[in-house]
Amino acid sequence: MQTASLTWFARHELRLNWRDWTALMTGGKRSRLIGAAIVIAIAAIAAHLIAAVFITPWAKAGITADKATLVTLSGSGLLFFTVMLSQAMESVTRAYYARADLDLILSSPASARLLFAIRTSAIGLSTFVLSALLAGPAINVLAVADGPHWLFAYGVLAALAALATTLAVIFTLVLFHLAGPKRTRLIAQIAAAIVGAGFLIGIQLVAILAYGNISRFSVLSSYALVSAAPGLGSLLWLPARAAMGEVGPFALFAAGAIALFAIVVHVSSASFGHHAIAAAGVSETGKNRAARTRPLPARSQKQALRHKEWALLKRDPWLLSQTLMQILYLLPPALLMWLNFGQAASILIVVAPVLVM
Repeated sequence: MQTASLTWFARHELRLNWRDWTALMTGGKRSRLIGAAIVIAIAAIAAHLIAAVFITPWAKAGITADKATLVTLSGSGLLFFTVMLSQAMESVTRAYYARADLDLILSSPASARLLFAIRTSAIGLSTFVLSALLAGPAINVLAVADGPHWLFAYGVLAALAALATTLAVIFTLVLFHLAGPKRTRLIAQIAAAIVGAGFLIGIQLVAILAYGNISRFSVLSSYALVSAAPGLGSLLWLPARAAMGEVGPFALFAAGAIALFAIVVHVSSASFGHHAIAAAGVSETGKNRAARTRPLPARSQKQALRHKEWALLKRDPWLLSQTLMQILYLLPPALLMWLNFGQAASILIVVAPVLVM
């Protein structure tokens, strides 16, 4: 395999991603890999059983491409797309800031444009894998209960992953231009958390206020939403029709997403080296500042612990984004408990369980 070739860079990226995944699943201990595989297998079986309980009756009743079905599929697809976009935004930002190999590769004769294309494609692939793991049980059950044409949904997920990666690259480059490399990482990570949780939280809040439950399907299947949706000939239903196995919409949607991905990667790869060097300079500056010593004020143990936690959140944008996402996901159950218990009792009945979660 020729050094610095397309296949060489692809193998390099896959190896790094595999190491990151195994470290995440095993905590750095290879002996835990078998246990992680068993847990994943059990979770996959359980997810398929749960999907079968909810989807099989729907499939037996007959699934047609009417407006209600298209609204449900499109709304569910939009939920997955927001998760994809959130992951892609975080991964693209990491491609500029987190890897310590950029200075070495950019100072070599290797092509920076080729590296960016491979790294961005790897982000799209990892985004697709995550979405396929989440949506796979539902797709597989639909394929068994209603027909193999539902397997086209995997192709739609791949196209959505390419589209999410494209938007993440555009968003990151715009941030570099408007906010500069120093603030881009923090803004991008906070935006990724809000995007990943925003639509799901919003639709759950609407379900709670309108129907008294937290199910998003209550909103997606509501008569008001279905009546307000556009007609069956609208291009808005293109991804849903593609997921249902219609060849024409699938070819059009997939070709459009892949073409847009290729164009954006080709155009933006020219500035990859410049932005990566700027991001590396920000990281080095932050390290030098952190090395300065200064006297510690007198604090109690609790005050020192709180100060340390806030300092960690301030220094690590990825930790901040993950913490913010967990907080945002607690808003719907907090509102549900407030409507059910809080108005008739103390606010502690709402606050205490949310803080525990």
